[in-house]
Amino acid sequence: MKTKYRNSETDPDFDLDEYIREKSQEPDNVAFQPLPPEDADGTMFKNAVLIFMVFAASFLWYHDWSPAQAWSSVFGSDQQSVNVNIPDININIPDIDIPEMAPLPDFNFEGGFADYLVAINDAGLDDIYSNSGYQALYQTGVPIEYLEQLNEAAYLENDFSYSAVIGLYNSGVPMDYINGLNDLNLLDEFSYSAIIGLYNSGVSLDYISSLNEAGYLDDFSYSAIIGLYNGGVSIDYLNALSESNFIDQFSYSAVIGMYNGGVSIDYLNQLSENNYLDQFSYSAIIGMYNAGVTVDYINGLAERDLLDDLNYSDIIRMYNTDR
Repeated sequence: MKTKYRNSETDPDFDLDEYIREKSQEPDNVAFQPLPPEDADGTMFKNAVLIFMVFAASFLWYHDWSPAQAWSSVFGSDQQSVNVNIPDININIPDIDIPEMAPLPDFNFEGGFADYLVAINDAGLDDIYSNSGYQALYQTGVPIEYLEQLNEAAYLENDFSYSAVIGLYNSGVPMDYINGLNDLNLLDEFSYSAIIGLYNSGVSLDYISSLNEAGYLDDFSYSAIIGLYNGGVSIDYLNALSESNFIDQFSYSAVIGMYNGGVSIDYLNQLSENNYLDQFSYSAIIGMYNAGVTVDYINGLAERDLLDDLNYSDIIRMYNTDR
């Protein structure tokens, strides 16, 4: 090996500039090999595939289809659809003549709380609630006239706390509605929040009276009564359920659904006789009834040990396929 440019004690004349110049003039040993030309047929095929993919994606996007929908449209689908013709549900609540109720007195008290207390004393109402109770009544705008009406009917000492009075007044419950419940001997059956809910939901005193006469007030909460009334459920339907011992079998929402779904008591009896009520939800019963699924058909599925593996939509699908 040459030592012309090696820096050593034996070569003191090393020239760095000359070394760099000669190295820069040496030929490059790295050679780039050109890529072989691509086959023309392969290029055309790739281009065609790309164009097809772009077109397919655009087509699906334009028609708002999923790939599965596109496949079904072109090649058909093995899936079967179930069409259950459920009749239109018409809730017919009978017209009830509700007498016009007297409006609530306005809060026209111009004085301060001290003057309010003076008026309370003058009305002979000073020994009913605590000072904090009267302060709450004053701050929530309960007029003394409303308190006097409640007191004359003996509702303050026996029935309503000051918080109840505040709730009743500010919810717009008139004295006539409270008196109507009292005349039916039902005032003690409901809390003040229940009375507010019943009144503001439009539940008539006649409907409440009919429920009481039929012995259903112990079966249904006030929210259930509101639902039954506004769902149009008749007392006759409740009586039919009761005669077949179904009142305790279903929630009030189930009763509303079955009534408005047209489910007959006879259908429920058939399901009960074959021990199917615990197996199907009320929505399943409504669906199968309106799809025309007979209890005999359900029995046939049970005899073939198929019933436990099917939901009610499967049963409807199979029934529509077999008939």
